[in-house]
Amino acid sequence: MTYQRMFGFVLPVLALFATTSSQAIPVTLSGNTVEYTFDDSLMGLFGTPSISGDTLFFTPVNFETQSLNGSGFALENETVNIKVSTHTGYRFGSVNLIEKGDYLLLGPGSDVDVTGQIRVFDTANPLMDITDGITPLAPLNLTGIPTRNWEASAMVDMSSWTNTTEINITVQNLLLAVTTAPSSLAFVEKKFIGLSTSVSPVPEVETWAMMLAGVGLIGLQLRRSKRSSARIIR
Repeated sequence: MTYQRMFGFVLPVLALFATTSSQAIPVTLSGNTVEYTFDDSLMGLFGTPSISGDTLFFTPVNFETQSLNGSGFALENETVNIKVSTHTGYRFGSVNLIEKGDYLLLGPGSDVDVTGQIRVFDTANPLMDITDGITPLAPLNLTGIPTRNWEASAMVDMSSWTNTTEINITVQNLLLAVTTAPSSLAFVEKKFIGLSTSVSPVPEVETWAMMLAGVGLIGLQLRRSKRSSARIIR
């Protein structure tokens, strides 16, 4: 086999291998009533998640930022996308996000903050979406040693999305630290991220029929009561 023919055979094989290896391989974690699907190579600072019940949780170890001695603003950010689908017989209720970490403020002119956004859209109708801002439950303004704990949350209500079976959740996280004076330190770190999805059972056909029958009986009873009242008045 000549070198030209050998390279003509090898190069397409290598190209196919490179294309296949670069394609995203989705990972799916199944909970009690929902399934989370994501690309593990795109989790970034969040790290590899685990699941407990219907809660997908992350325990990042390097999601932090700091500013020293009046050096101004320092920002760290990360965004992830996760698909969620319900098991058969369930529908979405809400998506809840809880985040935790710690921070340290030393010296004058030091400040930290935690923010971001959670966005949810229906994969069958991407223009139908809901967002909510990630906000701390208390101000991050305690100074001095030791480090202080912080907690932030966000919630998206999807109870009106009765026909949605799969959603995409985008979680955007930002950590901010700033110092404006010498001999000062601002440090903030994210240590836990919990993403939970609440669902409710879809009423069966028999249940809907019973409910409608009950409403019909109530309506019939009201009409009879009105007729009886009219006869008495006469």
